[in-house]
Amino acid sequence: MLNENENKTQSKGKASIRLLLLAFIIPTLLFSQEEGIEKTPDPKAEPQTKEETPSIRVKAKKETDREFLGDVEGTNIYAGKKNEVIRLDKANANLALGNTRQVYAKVPGITIWENEGSGIQPGIGARGLSPNRNWEFNTRMNGHDIASDSFGYPEAYFNPPLEALEKVEIVRGAGALQYGPQFGGMINYVVKKADPTRPVKVEMKTTGGSYNTLNQYSSVSGTVGDWSYFVFYQGRSSDGWRDNSQYNIQTGFVNLAYKVSEKLKISLEMAKSTYISQQAGGLTDEQFRVDPRQSSRTRNWFSAPWNVPAMNIDYEQSPTSRTNVKIFGLYGERNSVGVVSAANVLDTIQSRTLDYSPRQIDRDTYRNYGMEARQIFNYDLLDKTHTLSFGGRYFNGNTDRFRNPNGTTGSKFDLRETNFTNVCYDGSRNCRVADLEFSTLNYAGFVENLFRITDALSLTPGVRYEWIRSTASGRVNESMPSATRPFGGMIQPLERVQRQVLYGLGAQYQTTKTTNFYANYSRAFRPVLYSELFAPTATLNEVDPNLKDQSGYNADAGYRGKFGQWVQFDMSVFELRYNNRVGQLPGLLPGQANFQTNVGDSLHRGVEAYIEIDPIVALTESQPFGSVSFFTSSANVNARYIKWEDPRVLTNPSNAQNFYRVGKLVENAPSQIHRYGITYHYKNVFSFTYLISYTGATYADAANTGPFTANGQIGIIPSYTVRDFTFVWNFYENFSLRGGVNNLTNQMYFTRRAGGYPGPGIMPGDGIFYFIGLSAVF
Repeated sequence: MLNENENKTQSKGKASIRLLLLAFIIPTLLFSQEEGIEKTPDPKAEPQTKEETPSIRVKAKKETDREFLGDVEGTNIYAGKKNEVIRLDKANANLALGNTRQVYAKVPGITIWENEGSGIQPGIGARGLSPNRNWEFNTRMNGHDIASDSFGYPEAYFNPPLEALEKVEIVRGAGALQYGPQFGGMINYVVKKADPTRPVKVEMKTTGGSYNTLNQYSSVSGTVGDWSYFVFYQGRSSDGWRDNSQYNIQTGFVNLAYKVSEKLKISLEMAKSTYISQQAGGLTDEQFRVDPRQSSRTRNWFSAPWNVPAMNIDYEQSPTSRTNVKIFGLYGERNSVGVVSAANVLDTIQSRTLDYSPRQIDRDTYRNYGMEARQIFNYDLLDKTHTLSFGGRYFNGNTDRFRNPNGTTGSKFDLRETNFTNVCYDGSRNCRVADLEFSTLNYAGFVENLFRITDALSLTPGVRYEWIRSTASGRVNESMPSATRPFGGMIQPLERVQRQVLYGLGAQYQTTKTTNFYANYSRAFRPVLYSELFAPTATLNEVDPNLKDQSGYNADAGYRGKFGQWVQFDMSVFELRYNNRVGQLPGLLPGQANFQTNVGDSLHRGVEAYIEIDPIVALTESQPFGSVSFFTSSANVNARYIKWEDPRVLTNPSNAQNFYRVGKLVENAPSQIHRYGITYHYKNVFSFTYLISYTGATYADAANTGPFTANGQIGIIPSYTVRDFTFVWNFYENFSLRGGVNNLTNQMYFTRRAGGYPGPGIMPGDGIFYFIGLSAVF
C-alpha cells in the first residue's frame, strides 16, 4: 500500500530533482566565465561578525528571506557546514499563528508535526529524524538553551513568538562540535534587536482569524547613550479548529544591554511564557474519516509555564580576537491533566459514582542553569591567516517528575490530587504511580580551526569532549516492602557517567565569489538518561537493564550560492547513521508490558535541493511592474533499518528471524518532502506568496504496520498536499496589512499518530484558516 504511493512520489521526486539540476547547471555555465574564481576577502582584519561576513550570504538588491551563514560569525565557524538562515522580517508567512510549514518552506528536508494550530510548541525534524518537539535538535534562543534538558528529555515546550524574531538559524548535524552531540544539529531563534538610531521605537500588530483567533503583539526598543533595550509582549487566544481545542498564551521578553566600552558589552534578558491549552485528544481512523474536527475529550488540558533568564558578555580583546560568555537558566513546568485512554474508549459518567473517572496528572518541574564560554582569534601560518575557535560548557539540569491517576473528576484545568497522602506505603491505588527526581551534570569542551589552504580552499577540523553524569531516585508504583520487593516502590539511587569524544572535518572550495562546494563529516551521540526512560505520560515500561548509548554520524556534501541577482541555490546529498536507536517493543505475551530497549541501527540517505529563480531580474534591471520569483525546496530521503534485534529472543537466527526487521522504513520518516512556491514583489509596497507543500506517506511504527489498529495509534500516515496564500501590503508610510489563507483547499490530513499525550490516536492537522492583521511602526 505504502510502496505504491512511494513509487508515485519517487517518480515525482526524480522529475523535480532533474528540473532542479537543469535549472542551476545552465546559469552555472553562463556565469562561470563571467565571474571567474575570485579570491576570498582578506581574513587578516578580524573574525567577522554577522553583519560583516564577506561570504556567500545573499545580499542582493532585492531583499530575500533566505540566506546562508558566513564562514566566521561572532565566535563561531560555519565554513564547510550546511546551514540555512530564514529572515522572518522578510518572509511572507503567518507569523502571528507561528505557522512552521510556511516559515521552513525554503529549508529542504524539514518534516513538521502539525497536530494543532496554536504554534505554541515547535515540532520539526530533518533527514528522517523524529519531529517530537525538536528533540533531535539543540534548540536555542539568542545562542543559549531553552529546552527542558540537554540530553535525556530535550523537548522544547517553549516557542518564541515569530513576530518577535529577526531570523532563525539552522545548522545541520555538522553543528554538533560547537553546540552539542545532537543528530539533527542546532536551531537558534534570534530575537530582534534594539533600534540603534533612536531612543524609542514602537511596533504594534493586531491579527484576527478564523475560530475567534486574536493575536496582539507590541514591542518597544531604542538606544539612549550607551544603553539599549528591547521589550515585547504577545498575547494570543483562539477556540481552535477542532472541538475542545481552545488555548490562551502570553509571552513577554526584556533585553537590556550596556556598552561598557568600545570593547566590552553586557546584556541581560528574560523570557517568560505561560499558556493553557485544551487537548482535543486523538481519533481513530474511522472517527477521522467521518469528521476530523470531532473530539471525545472535554477534560484534557496542558500547560507549560516557562522562564528563561540569560546574560551575554561580548569582549573584543583586539581586532583579531573576541570572547563571548553566556550564562543562562531555565525554570519551567510541564503540566498535563486528563484522560489518557485510547481514542476508542469513551470518557463517560460512571454508574457507580454518578461522576466521571478521576483524571491522570503528569507534572514536571525543571530547574536548569549553565554557562558557555567561547574564544576566537586569527593567526598567521605559512603566509595564510587562519581562525581558531574553542570553548567550554557547563550545564546542570534538575527535573522533578510525578504521576498520579487520582486527579479531580472535573472538566476544567485543575492539578489538584485526590486521595493522596504525601508518601503512600499501603499498596493502594490512591498513591502516585511515579514520584522521581533526575539530574544531569554536563561538562564539555570543543576546538575547531579554519585552515585556509589556498585563497579558494579551506579545511575545518574539530573535536568535542562530553562528560555526562545522570542520576535518578524516587518511587515507581509505590507499594509495601515485601520479600520480593524489599524497598517497596523505592528505586535504588541510580548513577551513570558517560564520556564521549566527537570529531569532525569540514571542507569548502570557493568556485566563484558567490558560490562554493562544501562537505562535512561529524560524529553524533545521544546518551541514555534516566529522565528519558521514565518519560512523562508514557506507560512505565519494562526497561532493558543493558541499554546502550546511541551513536552515529552525519555526512553531507553540496554546492550553494547565487548567480547574479536572480538565482540562489543549495543542492546537497547526505548520509546519517543512527546506531542503537532506543524504542519500544510490544510485549511477547498478551498483557505483557512494552519493552524499552535498543531496537537497532538505521541508515538515512538522501538528496536535499533548494533553488529560487527570478526571471524578470534576469532579463532586465528595470522592474516597473515588480518581480516574480519561483522557488522549490525538495528532499528525497531513504531511511531504513539496517540492523534489528530483540534481546528477549534467543540469539539463534532461525528462531529470531521473525523479530528482525532489517530493511524496514524508519517510522515518521517520509521519503518525499517537496515544497513549491511563487512570490511576487512590487517595489516595497506589495508582495504575496503562494505555497504548495507535499509530504509523502510514512509509517507510525518501526514494524511498518500497514493496516491501522482500532485505536488509531498504529498504521500508515498517508501523503498529503497543503496550499497556503499570504500577502503583505504596505499601504501608508509605517502602516501595513498582512493576511492570507492557510490550507486554501481545506485538505483533511494528519501528520502524527500519538501513543500518549496529546492523543492517543490520530492528531489531525488544521483545516482552512483565514487571517488578517494590521501593523504600525512609530
